[in-house]
This record gives sequence, structure tokens and C-alpha cells, in this order.
Amino acid sequence: GGGEGGPPADAEAPCGPGDASGATDTGVTDEKITIATIQDIGGPRPGLFQPNLDAMNAFVAYCNDLGGILGRELELVPYDSRISEHRSTTAQACDSTFAIVGQAVAIDSAGAQVGVDCGIPDIPSFAVETQHAGATNVVQALPNPPSLLNVGPERYVKREFPDAAKHAAMFYISAGPSSLTAEKRVKGFEEIGFNFDVNSQTELNELNWGPFVEQIRSNDVQYVTSVSELDNPVNLAKELRTQGVEVEIFELDQVGYDPALIEKGGDVVEGIHVVVTTVPFEEAETSEEMQRFLFWLEETDAKAASPSALSVQGWSAGLLFATAAKNLGSDLTRTALLEELRKIKEWDGHGIHAPANPGDNIVTQCFVYLKVEGGEFVREFPKEGFSCDEKNVVEVEYDFPKGAGT
Repeated sequence: GGGEGGPPADAEAPCGPGDASGATDTGVTDEKITIATIQDIGGPRPGLFQPNLDAMNAFVAYCNDLGGILGRELELVPYDSRISEHRSTTAQACDSTFAIVGQAVAIDSAGAQVGVDCGIPDIPSFAVETQHAGATNVVQALPNPPSLLNVGPERYVKREFPDAAKHAAMFYISAGPSSLTAEKRVKGFEEIGFNFDVNSQTELNELNWGPFVEQIRSNDVQYVTSVSELDNPVNLAKELRTQGVEVEIFELDQVGYDPALIEKGGDVVEGIHVVVTTVPFEEAETSEEMQRFLFWLEETDAKAASPSALSVQGWSAGLLFATAAKNLGSDLTRTALLEELRKIKEWDGHGIHAPANPGDNIVTQCFVYLKVEGGEFVREFPKEGFSCDEKNVVEVEYDFPKGAGT
């Protein structure tokens, strides 16, 4: 690392030489630590979380280039959950690997109990469903805890665009956990004074946006958000344009932070806002860790056309795992790793994302608000860095399935 043309070296890197030894647990020998990663790659949504697999391949190459973890080489075993196979892939990982690192699975409740029952530490890129996000064997680099929500962007909207907060609309897809995510967001936003005139379910790939735009028009909606893939908001933006309806704020979560939004939408997505909690790729010069991530993606021939914000979280999950594993030296067991991970209460992936509290499973209180301008993602707020405030985190009361093992 840090060689000719490469990114700067990290003095704090958790990977490097050493003399840790012992076959202390499943997947651990004197020479190596075998870890699993699980992504939805095949199945009905080909390539869905390919960027997260790319991130793990990059991280393992980076870590091994530095000397592994205290001299033990990392070996990565990837599993394809194909949307519907989270349970079986989790069981396979349990049998033969030490930990699951950087997983990215859309319907991730399926294997949650299996993971808890076998005791495998799970440090995912992200967790979606509450059974997984609140499971006793899971520690997330950027937590998505079942009952806490970051409403920082909405507090900003309420301050700067008060009319938008009074007339809001939520559109969510009928698939998987999306309705629960939408319910949590609507209730959380209402807690800080938003009023939702529209809260509507759509098809996974909704083709008829006319009636939904009519709801927006007749309620004078000025804030629109959605829980879905990219095609829906793009098609909604097209229909808004066709009918000549304008809204003050059209906001997407980090799923929207994807060049595909602009490729698919062209000038109809101009003005759309996107929330991120990772360092924007456009600002890689401000983060040495982002530079290392992008360098190792290239070194390892990443397959996806571009990295995603969620794949940045995958790299951070690798760093978090390696940090806890290094701290344990030769006493590397699954139980000890989970205990060590729970001690880590401040974490920003070496400056690649906003600070959060993995050990206590507390969501970050920080965000950046980006806006599509001139076919690019441009920072709107704050002027630099992240906007952080403890008031940005609210507790949301709603009925959700309990975390596995709780």
C-alpha cells in the first residue's frame, strides 16, 4: 500500500503482519481466517448487490496486501442468496466460516434466526428487516436499528421549506419489508411535524403513475419521497413533468445515490434530493479511506459499473471486523469477536462515512443532502462534512418483528 500512484497508507489500518496463531474456532487456523459474505447477485434481480461483493473482494485484497490480520491471511467465501436463499446460505456460512462480513441481502429476515442459533458473528453492509437489524449476533458499521430513525434531512426541510413539510407524500412498493420501512419513516417524520396527505402503496415496477400524480396535485403535495428501487421514482418524475406538476422537495434515500438515476431519468430528475451518510464519491479527495476503497476496487477488477453508498458500508464492515479481530490477538473466537465488536461505540470507517455507534446499535445523527444539478450529484447542505445533531435521532413506535435472539 501507499506505493507509486497508489492512495496514501493508513497508519491506523487494522491489517498487518503479526504472529497470531491457533485453530481457535470454526474457520480459523494458524495461517488464515475464512470469512463468508452473502449477496443477492443471481435470481430475479441479476447483479442487485454486485457492488457489495466487489467491496468485499477489494477489502480482502487490501487487508492481505498489508499482511492479513496479525499475519493471518483472510480467505473470502462468497454466497449468492438470489433474493430467496438467505436462510440456506446463512446455514452454509455457519458450518464452515468464522464470520459473515459485508452481506447485502434485500429480504434478510429469512436467515436471521439461523445465524443467531449457530452463533456466527454477522457484520453486514446493511440490515433491512428488523429481525436481522436487531438480531443478537449482528453488529452494523452504520446501524439501522428497528426503533430509531435519523430525521436530520426532514428537520432541514422543515426549517428551509416549511410548506413542503405540511403537505407530504410517501409512495412505497408492495414487496418485502418496504411497507414496514415506509410506516416507520412516515411515523418518524410526523413526530417532528410533517403532515402526510398521501401514503400510497405502488407496484414493484409501477407503470401507471397518473392516479398518483393526481393525488399529489389534488392535495397540493410539496414533499415527495419513496421506498423502492430506482425505476419508480424516475417514472414518477416523468409523469410529474408530463402533467406539469411541480413539488418543492422530491427526496430519495441513498438508493437514489446512483448514476443510474441520472442515466434513466435525464433532465426529469433534475432537482431531486438524495440523502447520504457516506462521503460523496465526488468528494473522494477529502477522504483518504475513500481513496483506498476506490483504488482497491480498481485493483481487484470490480464487476459493477460503479460503487454504491451501500458498498462503501461494506468496506467499512470489513474494517470493523478486522479491528475487532486484531484486538483479540490469538484469542479469536466467535463469542469473543461479538463482545469486542460491542465495545466499539464510535465508528466512521476511518473517515469514509458519518460517525455512528455500532456497539450499541444506534443510528448515525449525521447526513449530507445532495441535489441533482446539471446531471450530477451536488452538495446542498451542509457546506462541508456532515450535518450532525443529537436531535436528528428519534425513537419511533410501531409494530415490528423482534430481532432474532431477543
